[in-house]
Amino acid sequence: MLKIYIWVYCLFVTFVTVLFEVTLFNTGLIANKQQKLQNSELVPAYLREHSLAILNCLSSFLSLVGNCFFATLLGYYCFVCCCMKQFFLHFEWKSKLLIARQDYQRILEIYREMNETMIMTDNFLNFPILISVFNILASLFWYGYSFAFPPNADNVSNMCFSIGFVQYFVLLLITLSPASAANQAAAMAREFVLSLPGWFPKRYGIVKVQVRREFMHKTTLTLWKIYRIDNSLIISAIGSLISYGILVGTLGVSKIQITRTNQYFINIIFLIA
Repeated sequence: MLKIYIWVYCLFVTFVTVLFEVTLFNTGLIANKQQKLQNSELVPAYLREHSLAILNCLSSFLSLVGNCFFATLLGYYCFVCCCMKQFFLHFEWKSKLLIARQDYQRILEIYREMNETMIMTDNFLNFPILISVFNILASLFWYGYSFAFPPNADNVSNMCFSIGFVQYFVLLLITLSPASAANQAAAMAREFVLSLPGWFPKRYGIVKVQVRREFMHKTTLTLWKIYRIDNSLIISAIGSLISYGILVGTLGVSKIQITRTNQYFINIIFLIA
């Protein structure tokens, strides 16, 4: 089943990336860029015909490489989190079987291994995931702002910005949602381990000492040890995007209105003079 999800994810990323690049080349942005290059005095005349093609190929190559890198990293992180979630959920079921055998040492050993795996994953990926989330949020802000205040009011450009917004929004969800689910499953497993002494009345003291000595610290997936990943982080990120978008949009509209007002008064003064 996991292989099917991986194939679906790869096909989705490939399809959206290719669709975005094809749509981008059909927007008015490329035509404006070509016109600026043709009128630019900084570009030699013999390079003007080929400069746009070179820039387009270079930008497409960098975009594809960047998308492949981030999509691979985020996909890997997503599937690792899904696997850890399943391990923690399966742990409680397995532990009940071991409780029936009075084998608390095996329960603690399994939980210790899963805990170490989660710590190693967080230590290895917390900073790259933080950078990826910042990149996703910046891209979402740019695409959302460009869609709300398009530089070229044509349908193809709006479609291009919409595709980019949807792509990065999906990447945000597949990054934070599985990690949040893994943290919730880990918290449930930790609560079960903390209640473990009650399942062994005859060895209550021994189990309690071992649990308190090793497993009192919460193990979670974080963003560079700063933010604990949970569902509230997703809502906070989306809320911040909306807030800053409204703020920047308001400032932009106010600036346009001020410019028009100043021009209006200048025209009046010119007519009076």
